[in-house]
Amino acid sequence: MKNLFNIIALTASLTSINFNQPNRVSVFKAKDTNTINYSLVDESTVKDYYSNIKEGLKGDELLSSLQTILSENHVKVDFNSGYTEGVSGTSSGWYGYYLYERNWDLSPLEDSEKNGDFKTSDIWINVMYLDSPIYIDTGMNKKGAVYKYYPNFPDTSVVETVEYSNSHAQFDREHVFPKSFGFNGDNERYKDLIAGCDAHNLHAADHVGNSTGHNNLPFGNVANKDDSKECISDFTGEVVGYVGLNDENIKVFEPNDKDKGDIARSIFYMCARYHEYEAIYDKEENLIDETPALTLVDNATDTSTLEPIDTKTNPAAYGQLDDLLMWNVEDPVSDFEIYRNDLIYNNVQGNRNPFVDYPDWASACFDLENTEGASFSNFNGKNSAGYTFTLDIKEKGHTFYFLDKFDSSLFETSLLDKNGNKINPVSTTYYIDGKEIKDGDSLLVFGDKKLYASAKTSEGYIINSDNLPINVGFSTIQIIIGVSAILILLIIIGIIYFSLSKKHKKKVNKTIKNRLTKSKNKK
Repeated sequence: MKNLFNIIALTASLTSINFNQPNRVSVFKAKDTNTINYSLVDESTVKDYYSNIKEGLKGDELLSSLQTILSENHVKVDFNSGYTEGVSGTSSGWYGYYLYERNWDLSPLEDSEKNGDFKTSDIWINVMYLDSPIYIDTGMNKKGAVYKYYPNFPDTSVVETVEYSNSHAQFDREHVFPKSFGFNGDNERYKDLIAGCDAHNLHAADHVGNSTGHNNLPFGNVANKDDSKECISDFTGEVVGYVGLNDENIKVFEPNDKDKGDIARSIFYMCARYHEYEAIYDKEENLIDETPALTLVDNATDTSTLEPIDTKTNPAAYGQLDDLLMWNVEDPVSDFEIYRNDLIYNNVQGNRNPFVDYPDWASACFDLENTEGASFSNFNGKNSAGYTFTLDIKEKGHTFYFLDKFDSSLFETSLLDKNGNKINPVSTTYYIDGKEIKDGDSLLVFGDKKLYASAKTSEGYIINSDNLPINVGFSTIQIIIGVSAILILLIIIGIIYFSLSKKHKKKVNKTIKNRLTKSKNKK
């Protein structure tokens, strides 16, 4: 993929659409052109784009600053085509999606496309929730279309086919941040709103993953997949996710691992771009659009359908924030995301997803415990200084016990510069399942967990290690104490029960019997 990007950057000498409009949100049409800029945007240009962001900015201040940047030159996209609204010759369904959902490894740029056109058939595209890319022969969701996919992807030696069925084996335009949370209304009004047609939030997705899986549920980790509902694609027959309860008994949708980071960063973008409510007027002071105020929380349960005006003083609260922050780390920015971001910026919408550019900003925006704030040290999640940071456990087979004190001396870290020289970090921070843990903190987690560390260099770079799996269990003494406590409790209950009169015993027995019957009927 990197070689492809280099070729594109060297060979493409085309100009991009002019998004330089005078309003914060452009209400003008982009100029009529099919000129496509396929080039990657370099780091210095991206830094200039965010030049008003100060190092160390965080929380609401950072989100407000990002909203100002992201709303400038933001040109409205047509929902159906996924391309800039009003550009002639581009209104056919799925037109823009063919450009920025394309799998450039399987369908590299051809010489015939370098004049500014791009292919809308005979290409492979990436589809959210599916592990395998899908080959588009004649078009998406067209009668008689037959799609190809690789059942064992990334192994491409075996190819299967499936026919479009106009029911479940089809593509959806997926609002990753659900439209019901702040930008929906009667008669599909979201298609008239800039927030409802935002290309950074819209993804070509498997229909079952979208409708049966996500719908308007929060994304999050299912606590027990054996007790959840499997969502199975009618495209490929693979499991595309699980609907079930999380650790807080909130119903969530957990997609496959490959999409988790992409999903998190799309949602973070929406909460930055639409941090505060805005009404948009034309020159005659007529209201022509309005954008919602969106925010992220843990354990959101309200699924009411909201209009933008409903969020003016009370932002639409969505998500499983902790899980999304964790996914942002566990599923790093991919080359596909980088190129998708640049294609949308250069050709379609005129603004960027800052959390693809600088994924560490997610923590700076949404993690109340973040002390670092915004930094320009980790462009695309790949620090440009070439540092590497590794984490390992010193004593193999070490057992971690519930309620034990965390001890960083049990782990070995190594920070290397681009020449392979070992250097000392300014500070090292540890995280278990995305939450910071310090020396002396009790291990209040249980089961298989993921530990990673972040090193800060003298230049201000934040370098994350890979995840280190650890298991937190109960010690023999804890098990003995726990069993003893249960036995004592049972003895106390037994003493109380046998001290009851016959009348009260009958009531207790009846209550227990009714509860057991109800429980059996539910199953």
